[in-house]
Amino acid sequence: MMESPPALALEDVSKRFGRIQAVDHLSLQVEPGHLAGFLGPNGAGKSTTLYMIPRLVRPTNGRISLFGVDIWKDYKKAISSVGITVETPAFYEYLSGRKNLELAARLLDNVFPHEIDEILERIGLAERQHDRVRVYSTGMKQRLGIGRALLGRPRLLILDEPTNGMDPEGTHEVLSFLREKVSNDGLTIFISSHLMSEIEEFCDTVFVINRGHLVASGSVKELLKPHERIVRVTFQGKVPGRDFISRHEQIRNVESVTADTVEITLAQDDSAWLNQCLQQAGFRVSAIAPKQKTLKEFFLSITGLRHAEMSPSIDRASSMQTRSGASQGQASATQAGLRHAEVPLKMDQAPAAHTGDKPYE
Repeated sequence: MMESPPALALEDVSKRFGRIQAVDHLSLQVEPGHLAGFLGPNGAGKSTTLYMIPRLVRPTNGRISLFGVDIWKDYKKAISSVGITVETPAFYEYLSGRKNLELAARLLDNVFPHEIDEILERIGLAERQHDRVRVYSTGMKQRLGIGRALLGRPRLLILDEPTNGMDPEGTHEVLSFLREKVSNDGLTIFISSHLMSEIEEFCDTVFVINRGHLVASGSVKELLKPHERIVRVTFQGKVPGRDFISRHEQIRNVESVTADTVEITLAQDDSAWLNQCLQQAGFRVSAIAPKQKTLKEFFLSITGLRHAEMSPSIDRASSMQTRSGASQGQASATQAGLRHAEVPLKMDQAPAAHTGDKPYE
């Protein structure tokens, strides 16, 4: 039985803007049916990478494929099962949210009105679907952008900061819906975000980019496995201080967390020895466990020291080239999550009304 190709594969992809190396020999694979997070500091090359996937920016070298199809050899086939929203979604603001989805549906095959009904309900815009987009908040426009990318039942979603402008409740609601689409429908999602806690909670795998390089990747569980040499200990009664370190060579550091809890750094993994040592010294231990890292702590540990050195102009350079190198219509088509290369109607061409449950044409 043949193994299915990755939903998204970047092979040795680089992009240079003049003297700026925005992306440097980047390789990664997103497997089908996974929700993958894409993280990196500002200027790390995330936006440049996302622009290259729908061909808004051409790589200096390397290969990008979607479900095994090279985007530069057969773009229409490659993009046919992909929904994309990059940066801030663009809409016809004089039209309603629903009309914008109906307009996008006309550029796709076999999108039925009931599908738009379902999408509007799930993204939380059913009650505001007939309002003009110009009165939508930033968070509502982000929701509409996600809904537009979902039109046509794509197999892969590529989302850039999809919860930007949403309140915590809305963020959790939308990410829960996307997680459900992955679990129940086998959808694959590649999502760029700065919300570490949400990526940690909802994603299966994470890719971390810094200065154009992939610096870490793997399952969230594997990346955040407990640090065996840092042990968090909770006490009943007195708590050891720094003077306790000098009496034991295996104890490198003691840091207070709360009034009754400390983190003890060991020279080697030996929690059993530490527990015995503490009890012999007269301390009453009520709980002892390896420290559990958070995604934020992991992210800062591999990017924080180099963050100050990075130029924030890298991703801005890609944005400027995209705006100058691609027409407004092409950019709108890609931001719309459309899976064909057609350009939307001109601003003075409002779509005709659609009735019944027939595909949009």
